Amino acid sequence: MDIPRILISGTSSRAGKTVISIGLMRALRNRGYRVAPFKVGPDFIDPSYHLFATGRVSRNLDGYMMSDGDILETFVRNSRGADIAVIEGTMGLYDSHNAVDAKGSTAEVSKVIKAPVVLVANVERISRTAAAFVLGYRLFDPEVDLAGVILNRVGNPRHAYKARTAVEVLAKMRVFGTVPRNPGIEIPERHLGLIPAYEKDRLEQLFDNLASIVEEHIDVEALVEVARGAPELEDVPPNPLFSQPREPRVTLGFARDVAFTFYYQDNLDAFAAQGARLVPIDTLRDSALPEIDALYIGGGFPEVMAEQLERNRPLRRSIYDFCESGGPCYAECGGLMYLGQSINTRDNHEYEMVGFLPIATEMKAKFQALGYVRNRALRDNPISRSGDLLVGHEFHYSRVKAFERLSFAYRVERGKGVDGTHDGIVKDNTLANYMHVHVLSYPEMVNNFLNLAEKFKSS
Repeated sequence: MDIPRILISGTSSRAGKTVISIGLMRALRNRGYRVAPFKVGPDFIDPSYHLFATGRVSRNLDGYMMSDGDILETFVRNSRGADIAVIEGTMGLYDSHNAVDAKGSTAEVSKVIKAPVVLVANVERISRTAAAFVLGYRLFDPEVDLAGVILNRVGNPRHAYKARTAVEVLAKMRVFGTVPRNPGIEIPERHLGLIPAYEKDRLEQLFDNLASIVEEHIDVEALVEVARGAPELEDVPPNPLFSQPREPRVTLGFARDVAFTFYYQDNLDAFAAQGARLVPIDTLRDSALPEIDALYIGGGFPEVMAEQLERNRPLRRSIYDFCESGGPCYAECGGLMYLGQSINTRDNHEYEMVGFLPIATEMKAKFQALGYVRNRALRDNPISRSGDLLVGHEFHYSRVKAFERLSFAYRVERGKGVDGTHDGIVKDNTLANYMHVHVLSYPEMVNNFLNLAEKFKSS
């Protein structure tokens, strides 16, 4: 399959790859291209920017949670109908789940999908050294198709000339552009998904500004030519999870609003394909749950919207009643916090939540967990079976305080979980964990959960 594609990586986190990736996506869209966006790694926030920049849903390509075959199939399936694919990397080009092997790195994904890589290098306060800096990235893994670099955060034109010349002459690497420092260009650190219209307009203007910067300082035509030169990909069999849809058999409600935005789109697509009629629920405005057979509450920023969530007492009561009745409920991270008794924010305000789980969560100034996790199921639960291994990701600033002895679904083999050794609080048919699970890391979650919903529906 012939898919023009280019992967924008960075020398490190905060090198500027997100700004340049979004600017390139929007510049291409403004030129009339249909752009398929992707994000390497388990990120939720950058893909939400990609959606606004391109008008297409962004998909995650994760070498730790997904097999090479799943990465390739996901890329091919979601590139159909697009003119070009732009993939944003994660962290530095070679950063991975540990210090030695490449699993989970941007470099690994680039080789799986045979994508040429353009490296965004922060050359602030260096000039000739930039040649040595970027040369190391090319020599580290010769199998990575490193097409060239974009030099970011250059100072005056003299600095840009020296850094560019050093890289081209000494490192013999192609420079696609030099982007000046611009402290006025800031991407909001927290994106709230389905945002109010005035915020959407602000982001639209921001992304058009980024596109203008890319057009002015980067050779976009050259990047398109590199993308068109990417080798053809072999045909891959379609994943039956998505390609063999079933008739609707249950109704699955899922919280989707400014408080809860962290969902892998592939998860929602798989639930829909395997027989779930998806019904979005606004936890800030809806006064009661609709007629549903199961409930899915993803992650997000409930602590930011805690006052509004507390104010919607009727919906909180409706969710409590659904869970207490045995309705299947699966919650991740922010959803776990919402199902607890309360959230204590960093400014020491406490807000009531659903109250179904015997816990409270307290926000901390520093993150309490960050990274990939491996959890072994201790018992059958709404999404997995005893003995199964689930691979996922966690990133949170909250800490759980339990009011009684908790029943856990998982023993933590890697990660932090709820208490350092366990994750997945189980009560009746409700499961709430800090772990975020991608469906392609554990496909069984879909039918395990929907089968439980069918039983609840028929009871």
